[in-house]
Amino acid sequence: MVRWSAAADGADRRSVVLGLLALSGAGDAARAETARPEAVKAGSWRRAETSRFVIQGSVGEDVLRDYAVRLEDFDMVLRSMHGLPISAAPPRKLDIYLVRGESMLRRARPSADETLRGYYVAGAAGIACVATVGRAKEVENDDVMLHEYVHHFMKQYFNYAYAPWLVEGYAEYFMTTDISGDSIVVGKFNSNRASWLMQGDWLPLDKLLTEGPRVGDPKWATYYPQAWLLTHYLMSDPARYAQLQAYMKAVGGGAPSVQAMEAATGKTLAALQKDLRDYTRTQLRVTAFTRKRSRPVEVTVTSMPASADDLLLETVRMISPVGDMAARRAFAEDIGARAARYPGDPLAERALARARLQAEEFVLAQEVIDRRLAAAPDDVEALELKALTLMAIGDADPAQQPALYKQASLVLGQAFRIDGARYQILLAYARSRSLSPGYPSDNVMEGLLLATELAPQVADVTLQAVQALAMRGDYARAVVLLRPLANDPHGGGESLRTLLARMEAQAAKAAPSIAAG
Repeated sequence: MVRWSAAADGADRRSVVLGLLALSGAGDAARAETARPEAVKAGSWRRAETSRFVIQGSVGEDVLRDYAVRLEDFDMVLRSMHGLPISAAPPRKLDIYLVRGESMLRRARPSADETLRGYYVAGAAGIACVATVGRAKEVENDDVMLHEYVHHFMKQYFNYAYAPWLVEGYAEYFMTTDISGDSIVVGKFNSNRASWLMQGDWLPLDKLLTEGPRVGDPKWATYYPQAWLLTHYLMSDPARYAQLQAYMKAVGGGAPSVQAMEAATGKTLAALQKDLRDYTRTQLRVTAFTRKRSRPVEVTVTSMPASADDLLLETVRMISPVGDMAARRAFAEDIGARAARYPGDPLAERALARARLQAEEFVLAQEVIDRRLAAAPDDVEALELKALTLMAIGDADPAQQPALYKQASLVLGQAFRIDGARYQILLAYARSRSLSPGYPSDNVMEGLLLATELAPQVADVTLQAVQALAMRGDYARAVVLLRPLANDPHGGGESLRTLLARMEAQAAKAAPSIAAG
């Protein structure tokens, strides 16, 4: 892909934000001594941590270690093929949950159908991937995890306004990576996708180039196979790869997709379609890597508390709020009953506090949070939940809102000093300052920009930063942030494209005056 460099000043921005929070009086670190943790009973869940992943599963240690190494090897391939340092660590580790069977998957995602083998979620509360494993050591349908990780990786390091078909085709291209023995092979085909290409009715190429996927529509069943095929075709030859780069730059700059493709390839869509048909009958070009490393992947495996058996997947479910208010309150009651089995357990208390907060049971949420913070004053998630609860109470009582928002900002400043890589804190901090005169201040803006560097995968982060930039009249930077999201086949939509058009118009108006100045 085009090597659009990731922001290079993340560490510097973090230092600036930390300093500004301290100057504002919101950055005092927790002074109370953390209570000594009590011994806890281990459950069936284990946690494996590497330099880039935190993988949790109710599986054997050998399965967990093998999965962790495979993911690290896949990340190594992506870094190698995109010109990134192999040893560099990401701004934040990706949380992955391995589950066995449909029943466990439904605990995290109740709407999951019987064909779902995994999913990825990125929200204001967290980012996670859930994948299924079989009874043996192998992972079922590893394609799902690898496909989603490519999306995660590209947004982190090469966030750009790609055409929707390429977003999906690129993930499809890498998801078939074969990692076995001492070798890694990139560029193979998926048998299911290949079957659709050979037997299904192809979409007209103009629709593939201009529209996003329509999941569940049988007329669009070949969207992903065709996206994979076009990506593979363009990446399999140096001359065509150069055409792909020219196409990406043109689309990213606002050129219509069909026009950009015809200009980049020098072919009409009809001629390109014929070439793609012919390409299905050729020997696919693959790229091979060795799995041998100068140093082995370091994997630290620990047992998780018994509370994880009852509550860990429910915390994943809460990354997205649970249904309507009646459903949230029923869910909170269920979490309350489960948490009661583990008095004083950090995971249980945090899960219950979040469930009570989402159910708008603020007094009950505060009770749990205060109990957690009394035991562990530097529990970052508990501090974040306390601030969110304070602001939620303020939203329900306008007379108290200014004071409660200010109190929340103090708590969030404290949390940021403990963990400056948690984007959730920065997002909440911006909200806590939204009532202040002159919002967004330099302090808030720096925090939001840092959040976009830490979690470009989260639409809420991008949109809040875009809104703040627009309020400051910085439409040009707002457009740069918004374009990838507006083009995203998962997070885009007509409303975002309309917003982008307005931002682009405002940026165009401002450009002459900037040039004149």
